[in-house]
Formats: sequence, structure tokens, C-alpha cells
Amino acid sequence: MQGIGGAADWLTANAAPGSRIRVDEIIRDTSGRRVELDGDDSIVSAAPTLVRDGDIDIDAAAEGVVDPRDLSFGYPWANVRQPRTMAGVDRKGRLILATVDGRQTGGSEGFTLYEAAEFMRSLGAVQALNLDGGGSTTMAVRGTLGNNPSDATGERAVGDTVQVLPPHAN
Repeated sequence: MQGIGGAADWLTANAAPGSRIRVDEIIRDTSGRRVELDGDDSIVSAAPTLVRDGDIDIDAAAEGVVDPRDLSFGYPWANVRQPRTMAGVDRKGRLILATVDGRQTGGSEGFTLYEAAEFMRSLGAVQALNLDGGGSTTMAVRGTLGNNPSDATGERAVGDTVQVLPPHAN
């Protein structure tokens, strides 16, 4: 488990290495109201928000991905150009998935979070999120690698993916 800011304080006070932590499977919105999910819903771990209601709206500190009290944690990740994977929707509700390479001498430098937000807006996104990035930034289309991952060994093994699949026939 990992936490920064208030979450780190809570973990320090309530968790010890090797101890068990109880996790509830309750989803709440930003107002604290319970969100009921059904078979048509999907959940993805992503942060921070890049675009909200058509405007660039990044608050990585509030979303827990950087700690302004400790700029050594996460600051370079947010404010230095990195490979990035982003997801958004346009005004018609169409999904936009984008990947930008980075860390490549003589090639792509990547994006800062702000540059990623600008890019998603340029593609028409009215809502957009930053997904995993760095060496995990990989996009395949119809089974073919579509970018140049930054790890020297190529594609990195990861524990999760976002997949867009055609609807299956009934």
C-alpha cells in the first residue's frame, strides 16, 4: 500500500508492515455519496484529471499523486516530460485513447501533465484523465504495437490494461 499526504499519515498511524488492512468495496463520489455499480459500469485507476468540462483542470495534489510538502515525491513525474497514456471523451461521448512516447534521445521527449491536458483538448476531449505512464506506456491497435516504449527492453510486463473490444454477438 502507498499513501502520500494525509493518506501516508493514516497508513503510518494504522498499518504496520505485515499487518492486515480491511478494505471495503464501497465506491463513493467526491461528495461522499455511495455510487451503485452494475454490469454496464467500468472502473479504471487513473490520476490526475487533465480536462474537466472542456477546461484544463489538473490538481495532482488533491488527487493524491504528488505531495506539495515533499517535492522529491512525484514532482518530476508531474512536471517533467514523460511518456504518457491518456483517456478522454469528446462532446459526443466518443472515447479518445492517446499515447505519447518519451525519454528517447533524438525522438519523443514526452509530455508534462499540463502538455498532456493541452493535447487531449486539441483532440476534442471535454473530459480526460492521465493513465499509467513512463515505461508502462504502450499502445497496441489490433494486436500491433503502435508506439516505441521507453524501456530499453521494449514492452514492460504490467498487471493491468485498458482494452477496447468489439461488442460480442448475442
